[in-house]
Amino acid sequence: MSAVVDAPARLRLEALKIAILARGVRATPATISELSGDDVLSTHEYPTTGGLACRVGDVYLNAPFDEWFCAEAEVELVVLDGVGVLRHDGHEFAIDEIFPVPDYVGKVDPDGLAYDDVVFSHLDRIRLSPIVGCAYDCAFCDLPGRIDLRPFERLAAAAEMALDDARLPIRHMLISGGSPGPRHTDEFADTVTRLVERFSPRVEVDVMMSSGPTTADLVRRLADAGVHGMALNMEVASAEGSVVHLRSKHRRARPFLAETIAAAVDRLGSSGRVRSLIIPGLEPVGDTLAGVAEIAALGADPVLSPFRPAGGTALARHEPSAPGDLRQVLDASREIVAEHGVALGPRCLPCQHNTLTFPWDVPDGS
Repeated sequence: MSAVVDAPARLRLEALKIAILARGVRATPATISELSGDDVLSTHEYPTTGGLACRVGDVYLNAPFDEWFCAEAEVELVVLDGVGVLRHDGHEFAIDEIFPVPDYVGKVDPDGLAYDDVVFSHLDRIRLSPIVGCAYDCAFCDLPGRIDLRPFERLAAAAEMALDDARLPIRHMLISGGSPGPRHTDEFADTVTRLVERFSPRVEVDVMMSSGPTTADLVRRLADAGVHGMALNMEVASAEGSVVHLRSKHRRARPFLAETIAAAVDRLGSSGRVRSLIIPGLEPVGDTLAGVAEIAALGADPVLSPFRPAGGTALARHEPSAPGDLRQVLDASREIVAEHGVALGPRCLPCQHNTLTFPWDVPDGS
């Protein structure tokens, strides 16, 4: 659990993180250069993780600093006496820790293939991607449409290398990425199951995947294999927003979401091991909250991941989430999860860096 923080300090930290989730930070090239030294502070390997990963107290942050929307950021990043400082609303927050990108960025395996195309480390977690591309065409996502499954041996070798990385000690693994098409479903299931069996004795292994006709069965299979948790994402709650932003996923995956979450909760329980992400900023606040309520009623932890526009997508110039809307979503979501006996996820504090979640949202004993 986090250190004790009084109510006024919590509100200031919440306002800081909300502002950063909305529009990142303003920072001069000189500031970035002074903070980074000989290191790289960030890579744009994924829209929601492409910022400065840092910690203020027990609050973890992912702060974009070089996106188009950062020009109007409420938060300024400066260096004072050699320390990174975040300025917001008349307050200054010293950065306690800046997390580097992994040491293997830019390195290649024996076949000349980049390790960070397959695996990437974020704070205390690695994300391992079995699929190149995606079967779906969501408006906010930059994954290409062509699908190719990576061989198990390459995935396992990349994961071993990331787990041994000296820069970022790893506590858990998330198997995630694009979704398989119908022709790849069985091979995907076999590969992911083998990965869970291989690595779950060493680290906690979670799987993030889309729902479909056979995913409830796959959830049970992964539970038998030793999976720690499942992330089964709603993303957009309303039918109107889902049609526009999820496109083919609305037709092919969404009808199976509730039964897949229910199967996961049945096997893994309601203690945070089953999560479903929803994206504030892509639909009216009321629709987002209806989605939060639906997820919570199923016994899963809702994860609030505010919309962040990514280059090369249909929403590349779409305005980010508004801070006032995020405040409203956070306050109402806290009431919803309390009513249903779940919590806002993720419960892992470092994994909260790019979500609208705080250490004090984690229940005692989690």
